Amino acid sequence: MKGVVASPGIAIGKANVLRKVDVLAVPLEARAVDVGVESERLRRAGEVLAGKLSALKELLPKQEQEILEAQQLMLESLVSEALELVSQAGYSAAYAVRSVYEKYSEMLKQGSELFALRAQDLRDLASRLVTLLQGAGAEQYGAGLEVAIGDEVDPIEFLELVNRGLRGLVTKSGGVTSHVAILARLKGVPYLIVSSLDLDAVAEGSQVIVDALEGYFIADPSGSDLEKYARLAQQYSKLLEVFASEARLEALTLDGHRVNVYCNVGSFEELRILDQYGCEGVGLFRVEFAYMARSTPPSEEELYELFSKSAQLMGGKALTVRAPDIGGDKPVPFLELPREQNPQLGLRGARLLFKYREELLLPLVRALLRASRHGRLRLMLPMVSAVEEAEEFRRVVEEERERLEASGVSTGRLELGVMVETPSSALLAGSLVSRGGLSFISFGTNDLTQYVLAADRGNSLVAYLYDELSPAVLRLIAQAVRQVKGRAEIEVCGEMASRPLAIPVLLGLGVESLSVAPQFVGRVKYVVRRLRVENIKREVGELLEYAEGPGDVREWSKKVLDESGVAVYE
Repeated sequence: MKGVVASPGIAIGKANVLRKVDVLAVPLEARAVDVGVESERLRRAGEVLAGKLSALKELLPKQEQEILEAQQLMLESLVSEALELVSQAGYSAAYAVRSVYEKYSEMLKQGSELFALRAQDLRDLASRLVTLLQGAGAEQYGAGLEVAIGDEVDPIEFLELVNRGLRGLVTKSGGVTSHVAILARLKGVPYLIVSSLDLDAVAEGSQVIVDALEGYFIADPSGSDLEKYARLAQQYSKLLEVFASEARLEALTLDGHRVNVYCNVGSFEELRILDQYGCEGVGLFRVEFAYMARSTPPSEEELYELFSKSAQLMGGKALTVRAPDIGGDKPVPFLELPREQNPQLGLRGARLLFKYREELLLPLVRALLRASRHGRLRLMLPMVSAVEEAEEFRRVVEEERERLEASGVSTGRLELGVMVETPSSALLAGSLVSRGGLSFISFGTNDLTQYVLAADRGNSLVAYLYDELSPAVLRLIAQAVRQVKGRAEIEVCGEMASRPLAIPVLLGLGVESLSVAPQFVGRVKYVVRRLRVENIKREVGELLEYAEGPGDVREWSKKVLDESGVAVYE
C-alpha cells in the first residue's frame, strides 16, 4: 500500500493492530449514587492523568514540551467543569466528563475554540479520563511492541508506544506536520500515513515492512522483500553515521558558498548542549515555556535573567528570540482571550503582542535590550501581515531604548527581524525590511504553506493538499527573496529547512541560513557540502516557470541530488 512518509526510515517486524473502543460512545450511568465519592474518584483520575502527562512531558525534547503543556491546561479545565456537574447536577463522574466533552466538541465544530486547542486533544483527554474512571486504566500495550498499526495515534499514545519498544508506525489518518509526525522524527521512528489502510486486512502478529523512505507499507512480505529491506535498513543506518560525522563541519558548498546552519530550540537547558550537535547559532528560540502554566506573565527582570544567561552561554553566536507566539493553539492562564471563529486567522502573533503590549511586548523588548550587552541577540516578530506592524515594532524598540538609556541603563545592539509566514508578509518583504529597520527575515514555512494553500496542516482531510514544495509556495518565497537579497539575511526556520529535497531549491532561491531541530544539523550539512549553488541558481528560475505541482519540483531536486552524489531517503 502506498503512503505518505511522515518520518523516514525502515521498520521490519510483527504487526500490532491498535483496535480502540470508543468509550465516549458507549452508554454510561448518568446519576451518581454518592456525589462525594464520585467527586473524589474524578479528582483521583484527573491526578493520575496529570501525572502521566507530566511523566511523558519529561521524555520530550525541551522544544516540544509545549505539546503536553497545552494538554495539561486543557485537562485542568475539563476536570474542573466536570466536578461542577457532579456536585450541582448529581451526575456520575464519567457522565460528567462526557457531558463537558460533548458541550465543547459541538462548539469546536462550529468554529468557536474555547480552549484554543484541537477537538482531537479534547476527545483524547476525555476518553482517557472515562477509561480511568471505568477501572480500565492499565496499560493496553505489552512490552514487545514492534510495528503499531491503527486509524490514528495521539502524541501521548505515541510516547507510550515508544516506551514499549515501538520500531515503526502506520496510521490511516494524520499529517506530516502533526505533533505525532514531529515526535516520530525526533525519536527516529519510521512513520507512514496510508489513507487506504484496512486494519481488518492486517493480521495481528503477522510480518510487515514499513518503507518510510519510498513510502510503502508491505503486509506479509516475501523472503526476497525481507532480504531487500534488511539491506536497505543497513544502508540507511550507515548514512545516519555519515550525518553524525559531518555535523560539526562547516556548511560550505563545493563552489564556496557559506550556509549558516542554525538550530530551533525551546528552553534554556537545551542551549547548553547545542555545541555537540554542531549548531552555529539559534535561528528560533521559542520562549513560550516562560509564559505557560503561570498566573502572571514573566517580569522584565525574569526575562532579563533568562536572556542575559542565554546570550553568555552562546559565546557570541546568534541567538534569535521569537517574541512569544501565544494565542491560536497556545493559550495562557493570565490572558482572557476572546472566542474566535477561526483562531489561526485571528488574534495571535504580532496582533496579540501589540494588543497586550504592556503585559507582553514591552517587558520582553526592555529585557532583550539590556541583555544584548552580553552577546549577539536578535528579536523576531511572529505572524506579521502588514508594513505598519514592522514600523510599530521598530518604534517600540527605539522608544524603549531611549527610556532605558535616559534612566541610566546601558543597552547593546539588538537585531530585529520578522517571521514571514503569511502571503502578505512575503509579498511585502522589501517594505518590511526598509520600514522596520530589519536585519533579517525568516520564513516560517509550516504556516506559510498552510496559508498559501488554504490547507490546515493538522487536518488529515486536506493533508493531500499541504506540500511545502508546491510551486505556489516556492514562487512566493522567490519573490520575497528578490526584494530582500543583499539588504537583510534570509533564513528558513520551518520544517522545510531540514528536508533534503527542499535544500537545493532553497539555496537556489538565495536562502542563506537554515534553522532546524538540533538532530537534523548533520543531515543538512551533509547535503549542503555536496552541492554547487551557482549551477542550481541557474536552474531554479526555469523550474519555477514550468513546475505545475510539487511532483515536478521533487523530480528536479532528486535529479540534482543524485548528480551531486547525495544519498537521500525522504
